[in-house]
Amino acid sequence: MSSTSTKLYRLRGIFVVYYVLKSIAGAVFAVGFLRSTAIGWRGMRGWTPGSMAFFSLAVAAVILLLAWLVFGQLLLRRNWARLLLLVLGWLAVIGALVGLLLTSDDSAMSSWLSRWIAPVDMDWQRLLAYDRVQKVFELLFWGYLISVLQFDRSVRDEFFPRGPEGGMTAGEGQA
Repeated sequence: MSSTSTKLYRLRGIFVVYYVLKSIAGAVFAVGFLRSTAIGWRGMRGWTPGSMAFFSLAVAAVILLLAWLVFGQLLLRRNWARLLLLVLGWLAVIGALVGLLLTSDDSAMSSWLSRWIAPVDMDWQRLLAYDRVQKVFELLFWGYLISVLQFDRSVRDEFFPRGPEGGMTAGEGQA
């Protein structure tokens, strides 16, 4: 197995672990968080904590299946899969950075949120802390994905077949 294949398989494996852990932690946190709010489960119209957790994990499983298919195309060296993952990666990194910057002063953010949603008695500090931890892991994974797919020359070159003279085939360019 080539070094590039190893990197792409490792990238897929890290994504699966990252996404499964993120989904489970998010479902557990959401159930616990909603259970402790003033709204509780009254506003959920028949949703129990178990059904809410099952639904969120089922949606996460469908997303994981779609991601598995995209990573499968990436392993087949389909450039559209590489570009799709790069776009998603850059959007996730930008979103995580903006989220971290906006919540850096948590006292101002939590007071703003508590004024905006006054009747809801929530632990905004706990919610913001969870969000920050999630954003840090987003930065780590998607930053790694970007570094492999965009900045690793050996991986990037695998997605652009060489012509007979060793150059790129006509009409191709690098992203």
